[in-house]
Amino acid sequence: MQIKFEITDQAKAEATEYRKKILAIGLIDQRGYNDQANYIGYLGEWIFNEFLKQNKISEIKWSRETNGMADNGDFFFNSKIIDVKTASKPFHKMIMMPETQFIKHQRDYYVAVRLNLEEGYGEILGFVTYDDFKNTEIKDYGYGATLSIGFNKLRPITELIHQEVLKKWVQTKH
Repeated sequence: MQIKFEITDQAKAEATEYRKKILAIGLIDQRGYNDQANYIGYLGEWIFNEFLKQNKISEIKWSRETNGMADNGDFFFNSKIIDVKTASKPFHKMIMMPETQFIKHQRDYYVAVRLNLEEGYGEILGFVTYDDFKNTEIKDYGYGATLSIGFNKLRPITELIHQEVLKKWVQTKH
């Protein structure tokens, strides 16, 4: 199962357009706006979408292809919501989320993607469940209360895909 993908010029252009759209409609992050985060986040979602396409997984839908906006969830599968968390720096070693965001925007799964912008690729690192995050220790890394899980503790992405696709197959075939 392929987990590493080249970031194409088309993906970069789409991420730039998304960033412009966010600026135009005035969405502001409460901690101070960082439009680079929207660009990085879009590329992380794009990598996960490429993973789904390359592995012929059509049951999981990208929200950008259905409603175009974030914060309803990044990907959908039946009633399940998947959020993509993107690391873009070599020193990033964990998937992190502010506690307030975790409470406000509960998701079923959180997929970790790491980008290497200098070399032009992104890769799927794995995933965690809502319960994995809920049961982790809350720390303050200088941004307020934050939930975090090290990349070395992520579940393999194949576990998520096989679990969810198999459930869908069983529901529709039997």
